[in-house]
Amino acid sequence: MKRPIMIYAATLIVAITSTLMCLASSPNDDLTMWYRKAATVWEEYLPLGNGRMGMTMSGGVATDHIVLNEGTMWTGGVQHTDNPEAAEWLPKIRECLLRGDNRAAEVMMYRYFTCSGGGSASPEYGSYTMFADLHIDHIGAESLNISDYRRELNLSEAVARTSYLGNDARYQREYLCSMADGVAAIHITSEVPSGYRLRLSHPVGMDVKAEGNELSIAGTLPSGSSREGVSFYGALRVASDGCVASEGNTLIINNAHDVVIYIAAATNYSDNEYRTTVSTALARCKGYDTMLKRHIEAHRELFDRVVIDLGTQPDDIATDERLERFAAGEEDAPLAALYAQYGRYLLIASAHDAVLPPNLQGIWANDIWCPWNGDMHLNINQQMNHWPLEVGNLTELIYPITRYAELLATSGEHTARHFYNAEGWCAHILANAWGFTSPSEDPSWGATNTCGAWLTLHLWEHYLYTLDSEYLRRVYPLMRGAAEFLRSILIEHPTTGYLVTAPTTSPENGFFLTDEDAARGIVTHVCLGSTMDNQIVRELFTAVIEASKVLDCDAELRDTYSALLTHIAPNRIASDGRLMEWMEEYREAEPEHRHVSHLFGLYPATQITRHTPELLEAARRTLEVRGDAGTGWSRAWKICFWARLGDGDRAHKLLVSLLEPAIADGAHRGGTYPNLFCSHPPFQIDGNFGGSAGIMEMLLQSHDGDITLLPALPAAWREGSFRGLRARGDVEVSCYWREGKVVEAWIESGHNQRVTIRTTDGRQATVKCRKGKIVKVDLL
Repeated sequence: MKRPIMIYAATLIVAITSTLMCLASSPNDDLTMWYRKAATVWEEYLPLGNGRMGMTMSGGVATDHIVLNEGTMWTGGVQHTDNPEAAEWLPKIRECLLRGDNRAAEVMMYRYFTCSGGGSASPEYGSYTMFADLHIDHIGAESLNISDYRRELNLSEAVARTSYLGNDARYQREYLCSMADGVAAIHITSEVPSGYRLRLSHPVGMDVKAEGNELSIAGTLPSGSSREGVSFYGALRVASDGCVASEGNTLIINNAHDVVIYIAAATNYSDNEYRTTVSTALARCKGYDTMLKRHIEAHRELFDRVVIDLGTQPDDIATDERLERFAAGEEDAPLAALYAQYGRYLLIASAHDAVLPPNLQGIWANDIWCPWNGDMHLNINQQMNHWPLEVGNLTELIYPITRYAELLATSGEHTARHFYNAEGWCAHILANAWGFTSPSEDPSWGATNTCGAWLTLHLWEHYLYTLDSEYLRRVYPLMRGAAEFLRSILIEHPTTGYLVTAPTTSPENGFFLTDEDAARGIVTHVCLGSTMDNQIVRELFTAVIEASKVLDCDAELRDTYSALLTHIAPNRIASDGRLMEWMEEYREAEPEHRHVSHLFGLYPATQITRHTPELLEAARRTLEVRGDAGTGWSRAWKICFWARLGDGDRAHKLLVSLLEPAIADGAHRGGTYPNLFCSHPPFQIDGNFGGSAGIMEMLLQSHDGDITLLPALPAAWREGSFRGLRARGDVEVSCYWREGKVVEAWIESGHNQRVTIRTTDGRQATVKCRKGKIVKVDLL
């Protein structure tokens, strides 16, 4: 355990502030992932990013393979997805649902209520894709006797390094994606004169040129239609004390002790002057040392806001070895802190100053077509990508997803009118860089139409954490539009009289309508008012009511939603004690399904809390039956669930499961790859973000009206501290504990207000906050 980061006196506050301002030191200096050998598969490569560019590197000795990414590299384009039969058949689909013939309704939806054009299976839908491959060949490496190899990623610096001895001479490479200058850089040093060959390529053969000390690559991605696709351009420039010359489409560097490779990339997705952007960025590169300093300062301004100390990070055990030992039962509390901070690191790297929000792979891809198109799935995945944002004190990173919601709302208005004859806007599960919002090609998973509404709740959550009324004024129309759509599609349930959405699903589980269906394996998905939909409707209507009060607008609309709330189906408990997933007690097709959609009200929403003990118990029973298995992101979600239930040991058990090595005997499975990427499988980054948020949720919660310290602390974390986590109400919290009990806590608020702080051992304090002042919490 390092010296506790808890603030004991004003002098220490000054000391901590001074430390943060010093580039040479950081409270997170020990957060380093490291390895004893070069990567052999991409899931071992180490990721860097600045929100617009990303790269992953193998750290190979003879050849270092570096995959370059640019966040707007999307194939496809805007699709024509209108289905002229959809609006005509919608009343008939609802009639089937109202008389209990869900199967007939689903058959109709497959025939008449899907998007035209093939949806995500169409080349026009597109995919996120890699930018280019860069290979750095170390000329003559085959003659070197290699020893003392180390490959690492320092999270506090956002800098990766490869180092080794070759015939007793030291060789080192340093890599970064500059947060300050918008370019990537690779610094190669050697104690003896060395030679290198630089090769830039793309799997489908784009235009590569070498001239002087520069390599460039350019091309146009396929659009899937007659329209021109996204055009891209990238270039690298070499500065070296050796000799640099072009040879064909490569650069050769000879007799060099010091080499710096500057890389810039851009597309015309949102930048018509993309070639000029690249040239200008490279022209600004005046010196590596200055760039490194500016980059680390910019990164630490975000990253070092939060410190989580669960013990000293071991410096003698490689990260992949730690995963193996942890899975075998060896306790490693600091690994949880590393993983939580890695989630924050990945969010900074893939969202800072980004045009688009992080997709299913963040900003990283190693192929021309990503799994699930590398898109922005909206029935949990894109939302989970942003779970660490607010509690993790990365509030500025909300803007890419805000702009994206604005893009979806524009196309979603057309989707609402065309498919549902409804007001407002909507989005379904599929979403890409082109604003796709239509129902998908498969209603079993693509019929859920509350995804846009769920997305706007993240924008509301940002207000709850920051109390930024100007931001709320910007996003309120998005919230209101999503609510207007929901209001437009509500119909009366035939037996309960509640207002429900129709048609919909409970992502992505199905059910058997009859025992005969179960015997024959006939699974149905389409239904009236799934529990998740009811929860989203209730959450969003409540948010719009509260937002209209803050902004002093829409009083009549506020009254309308207040009245509607009394008619929305409540959370209900089934005869077996579980929370009902549908309006009827259908038999689940997969009782252990990876999605647990009907617990949206437990997390991330706020409807199942200590104030609703019966529902808490029903949620617990639901999770017991659902089990602890699942894909990587599913295990991450369950960490969050158990944290909300206050069961730290069960949450920790799920964390152990999430960190299970994902490659075993050459096969990929759910868990965590050696580079700590989450495995669905394959790689899917939402599990990283969900797991990070879950760990922070174990340490701090603020969803039920109070701030709770250590709400789900496992026995494995008996001593520790955190600093800088955020609570709702614009409050920053720090805490130090021993033997599982809070010793000291401090808060700082951006507003004058009173805040109630609780602990799980019954202590409580009401603190009077003054804007910008650190206040000690006296727990009684």
